[in-house]
Amino acid sequence: MKWPVVVHSDVMGRLWLLVIGCLCLLGAGGLWVTHDPWIQATAKGMADARALHDVQDRPDRVGFLLIQDPSLLKAVAWSTTGSVVYPGPGTYAPTRFELPLDTLQDLTQLTAGDFQASWSAYDRNGEELLYCQPAPRLCLIYDRGALQDVLQVSLTGPGWGTIGLLIGAGLVSLVLAWRYRVRDADTADDDLVLVPEHHSARRGTLEVSLTPRDVRLLAFLQTKRGEVVTKDQLYDAGWGRDFMPNSRALDQHIINLRKKLDPDKSRPPVIETVRGVGYRLVD
Repeated sequence: MKWPVVVHSDVMGRLWLLVIGCLCLLGAGGLWVTHDPWIQATAKGMADARALHDVQDRPDRVGFLLIQDPSLLKAVAWSTTGSVVYPGPGTYAPTRFELPLDTLQDLTQLTAGDFQASWSAYDRNGEELLYCQPAPRLCLIYDRGALQDVLQVSLTGPGWGTIGLLIGAGLVSLVLAWRYRVRDADTADDDLVLVPEHHSARRGTLEVSLTPRDVRLLAFLQTKRGEVVTKDQLYDAGWGRDFMPNSRALDQHIINLRKKLDPDKSRPPVIETVRGVGYRLVD
């Protein structure tokens, strides 16, 4: 006799769905933080600003740093009092790095108040990018294409496709886990759930493997749930009309089926004997 094995398949399935959902959402968050190209660009902007600040009173060194970085087109540095240090009056800046007076005035006004480090398009076509920070107070103008080559990223935003896919998969997994929980709550009272295509049945957390005859008998009893089914009807359903009835064959099969559906005798009976008539599937 093959005894049923108690497995918490639904519980494990729900747990795996929860784990997968959380991992997908964490992965999406990780991609957002670590692969957002603007975070990398800001890190470079801050590093360049520190390097320029350290030599801002030496225009020749500023010019040298600008020449060394093909992505960095121009720079403006202010003192703590708000006056332009580079390229300020009386300082030499190579022609390539000079800025018109009205541009210097515009940037000075733009950064005069309280502000946070930020990026914006510097020209109409967006081919040049402006990075400004309040302390030390500097503005840097970058060539977008060259900056992308240096960072080896595309400055159009994070990988929305991958991030969106992970978020979608995570949410779907969590919703399925919730639906499993609701379904388990609905069947927590040990109702019999027959799964004919898998030749199995479930009562709460107990999952039972069934023979084809078990499935036929339970399916027929379910169609007559609450009604008394005669032994002849069950023989026809389980063995076929050509089978010569043997009272003990059906009775023994029902005994074995009850053991499968309640191996530790801890659940309410699901198949009730009606003496002298047959059996009934309990509502």
